[in-house]
Amino acid sequence: LALGVLALGGLVACQQAAAANTAVAQPTTAPTQPPPTLQSTATAVPPPPALVVTATPSPELPSFAAVDPDELTNAKMADEITPTAVADAPEVTETAVATETMTPPPTYTPPALPFTSNDDHYWLQRPIPEGGTVWTDKSYSYVSTRGGSLSPHHGVEFYVPTGTQVLAAASGTVIVAGSDADVAYGPQTNFYGNLVVIQLDSTLDGRPVFNLYGHLSQVQVSEGQQVAALDPIALSGATGVADGPHLHFEVRVGQNSYDSTRNPLLWLYPFPDYGTVAGRIIRPNGSLVEEAPISLRRIDAPSRYLAATSYAGTTVNPDDQWQENFALDDVPAGYYEITIGSGKTKVTQELWVFPYRTSFVEIEIRD
Repeated sequence: LALGVLALGGLVACQQAAAANTAVAQPTTAPTQPPPTLQSTATAVPPPPALVVTATPSPELPSFAAVDPDELTNAKMADEITPTAVADAPEVTETAVATETMTPPPTYTPPALPFTSNDDHYWLQRPIPEGGTVWTDKSYSYVSTRGGSLSPHHGVEFYVPTGTQVLAAASGTVIVAGSDADVAYGPQTNFYGNLVVIQLDSTLDGRPVFNLYGHLSQVQVSEGQQVAALDPIALSGATGVADGPHLHFEVRVGQNSYDSTRNPLLWLYPFPDYGTVAGRIIRPNGSLVEEAPISLRRIDAPSRYLAATSYAGTTVNPDDQWQENFALDDVPAGYYEITIGSGKTKVTQELWVFPYRTSFVEIEIRD
């Protein structure tokens, strides 16, 4: 494959403006400045020689030090080092010259945030209490097939043992509380087993938003009940079609329907200093590339390896604003290289990930 890249990196929402500038460091003593030039002389019985030190500026380097994006706007970053040398030596008859070179490590500074619209809707708390498994499973994420072994996923999973307390992700009204043995809320009856569906108090562009909690061992609320965010509503389990105990969690927009789901990763509020990466992988004609391998590697600091695949098919909905076909959550803020494909057929793009925001990238693959 011949590959080409068209990327829109780092589009993120909700900008706050500020300025950041680097400091000018002016060392006043020569021994701390690289690279020094040593000149010394001696007579038959000389006193300890003084040093004449001349230092040259280190080359300018890009700065990648992590900065709060809300404190950045139209920043012009300048790194200047102006060393001086001021030691005088007595007259000498011999001269010795020593040269040493030191290369300081690079640092990284994020760019000023571009203007962003209010596309993010991180309205939801984690439905598992702190101290439990509050992160989503990465192997069977939204519209994943787990390597072709399962049908495209309409939600996300929290792998917790049976009997784990389940919390309301947002305030709202309980509209379903019980079993799906008689009414199908998924592709068939007895799919979710015991479930709870809550219609949120908030709407998206005037449309209702619902959260579904499935495979519960025990339901602890009743239909018509009002709940607040983080109220206990159920205990996790493995009822319905489940390969083991876990919580299945969905976001539905417009109606309480299996065909109305959206990616919960773009709704669950990020952890402190973490963000979300979403994007589109397309061909030149605009069609989406399905189940493409995606990896994310941090450049500016050590970090764990992150991987996913693009959505498997177009039968499950993307986000109304982003129109993405992949998303990765729980990404530490920083500077990353995203790679699409594997082996010799790879396309890479660099992007910034900002905390509490969605960073968006579009990559075009040419056949």
